[in-house]
Amino acid sequence: MLKELLLRDFGKDLKISGGTGNSVDDPIIIEVESPHDASWIEMEVASCIYVRLGWHWRAVERTKLEEGGKHIEKLSCEVKYIEGDQLVTETRNFYFDLSFVDMGEQEITPTCGFNLGANTGMGLPYQLGWFHFDGLTNNEEAQAGMGVSAAYSAPTTQATVYVYNKGMADIKSRNEGQLEAEFTSARNELLAVNVGANQVAERLDDNLLFAAFEMGAAYSIITLSAVGNHFFKIRATVDPSNEKYTFDCLWDSVNTMLAMTKPSTVH
Repeated sequence: MLKELLLRDFGKDLKISGGTGNSVDDPIIIEVESPHDASWIEMEVASCIYVRLGWHWRAVERTKLEEGGKHIEKLSCEVKYIEGDQLVTETRNFYFDLSFVDMGEQEITPTCGFNLGANTGMGLPYQLGWFHFDGLTNNEEAQAGMGVSAAYSAPTTQATVYVYNKGMADIKSRNEGQLEAEFTSARNELLAVNVGANQVAERLDDNLLFAAFEMGAAYSIITLSAVGNHFFKIRATVDPSNEKYTFDCLWDSVNTMLAMTKPSTVH
């Protein structure tokens, strides 16, 4: 039933069967051999369920359980949601039967991610803070040099990571003029599309350029760094931005992204 529900409501045809995953006695059976693919399916299941509930969530731990000779994996997730006028933060668990998975010597499935392709030589994880992967677009097909963009989301929040080089042979973090020119272009593009946007913050550090904007009820940020001979740009918007916990989740997630480029935070 869960398999049919996810296909009907989310268009995801996952290789699963079995139960609801709400208890160790009613696990979701994952029908793949690859531990990485199994990990991806676990995240897809959790994402669909929590998207439907409108909850912020992030996977925090995987644990191996032995139950009736089966290899059961418990995926523990921290969730945040509003109940009445109260913010609830708690841990919820999913249970997966990994009997079909070739785990070898591994106790638990690995953190899953994906290659960006387009000759970037980079990859990203499925989860970045409270953000979760939605899709990958090869922008090279429309315009050479524009690389790829990876879309992420959380309730009321959309984020995109852009990795591109505009055909430049040498993009360096030490080239401040190069980064500032590209950052100015990105900022002007946002202002042109969002008439009335008001810049409320700016920070220009070594290999980290940042600006924040208020756009009506929305709050949007841009960051730019140089990574692996490419521009690494983040655009993220929370709308509306009046709930403190959604705002905090935005910053937590953005700083998780930035940790891949340098050990620095912007908030």
